Amino acid sequence: MKNIEEIEKKALRAIKISIASIAISIFLGILSLWVLLNQVTVSVGIDKKLIKIERQLQDIQNVESK
Repeated sequence: MKNIEEIEKKALRAIKISIASIAISIFLGILSLWVLLNQVTVSVGIDKKLIKIERQLQDIQNVESK
């Protein structure tokens, strides 16, 4: 009987450890996704600003060439 109780305690401990590791993995996955989405958002903002600056430079060049 004592052996079975000891095995059950170890099994419950193993289950708790596995649940904790799954929770940590999910948290890290969500954090990674959040970072990736922020990087994409920043990249889009940079692209828009770059396009705006290129248009302004073209307009300046067109004015100077006339």
